[in-house]
Amino acid sequence: MNRTALIVGASGGIGSALYLQLRDTHRVFAISGQTQEFPDWFVSDYSENSLKEIAREIDCRFDLVFICNGFLHNESHAPEKRLSRIEPDAMHTSYERNVVIPAMVLRYFYNHFYRERPTVCALLSARVGSIGDNRTGGWYSYRCAKATLNMLVKTSATELERTYKHLTLVALHPGTTQSALSAPFLRQGSHRWVSADETAQNLERVATALDPTDTGRFYDWRGEPVEW
Repeated sequence: MNRTALIVGASGGIGSALYLQLRDTHRVFAISGQTQEFPDWFVSDYSENSLKEIAREIDCRFDLVFICNGFLHNESHAPEKRLSRIEPDAMHTSYERNVVIPAMVLRYFYNHFYRERPTVCALLSARVGSIGDNRTGGWYSYRCAKATLNMLVKTSATELERTYKHLTLVALHPGTTQSALSAPFLRQGSHRWVSADETAQNLERVATALDPTDTGRFYDWRGEPVEW
């Protein structure tokens, strides 16, 4: 087994499913806010210093990277349906978790991408972050943060393709997945939702089918393009 993978946000519903799935075929490194008794598992508070130190400790390059961090709601904040519901604290938290942390991961881990052979790096976005697909409004903080994440993907891919010729850096919409993030919003029969295990299978299938001509793009769990 000489293929390697990195899962950031490995304790979430999708991240943990990806971690367990990829262990069969890759040496998997994980970054998480929670402790687990697995090899190559790094606990982080996701501060810049923590991510920088972990990047220094890991002495290898990756074939496959999934950055799964995200935030939609907690006990204090729910998705805002109206402008009058926007709160600075909630918006700051959303940007920190959905944008700043993934940006710091890219900053300190891009030199773990291969130069001489392919690396696929997928950041988990959301269809609600698509400006062109926004037909219902609402969910202000989450939509804005994911739209910003999409710009991070596009801008990073544009920079890195100059020196990492075999890199595929994309945003992926995982679909509606049973997880702590989506649990309050699932409605039986309203639209298709799947288990985290099925989502992990879909994401691996889509990611590994991509090539460097796809870098800087946005795809859903079926491999279909999503407009920015």
